[in-house]
Amino acid sequence: CISMALTPMTLTARLIKQHNPDARVVFIGPCAAKKLEAMRRSVRSEVDFVLTFEEMTGIFSAKHVDLENIEEDPAGVSDASTDGRNFAVAGGVAQAVVNVIKRDHPDQEVKVANAEGLKECRQLLKLATLGKYPGYLLEGMACPGGCVAGAGTMQAIKKSQTSVGLYAKQSTHKTSSETEYIKELDKLVD
Repeated sequence: CISMALTPMTLTARLIKQHNPDARVVFIGPCAAKKLEAMRRSVRSEVDFVLTFEEMTGIFSAKHVDLENIEEDPAGVSDASTDGRNFAVAGGVAQAVVNVIKRDHPDQEVKVANAEGLKECRQLLKLATLGKYPGYLLEGMACPGGCVAGAGTMQAIKKSQTSVGLYAKQSTHKTSSETEYIKELDKLVD
């Protein structure tokens, strides 16, 4: 069974539009494939624009924006869970699923197989089709290292993975089910 779960980009856009129907939603991240995702009919109305980190760097450079001297918002983005923040690193999505299963069913064994890069993903799917992974949770990341290594990223993969890991550890919530937004999830997946 292949998960049909919506991506964090889509769910976040839907949440924003639900609270602010006239808002313009711009996704900024390392993944160029998000541009295609945003053009899907099921997503198009919620995500207005997608920019990669590389594109944002160009915009900031052209507009002479010095990120080092911008004051940080004290409120920040503090609602995301540790698991949610780790989605962008290979193994992060599967680990989030495992953590929720273990929380609700501590004795449940969860077997996981991961693939990084399109070649490994194809191989994993081929083996799964042949029955090599019965009952496994399979995670495939198109980019080796995860989304942090997307085509629009601006730094080394290991540095990005480390930064994401440090950011994830700062969260006050372990799983997404501990955040206030979980109550609104059912309304977002119609």
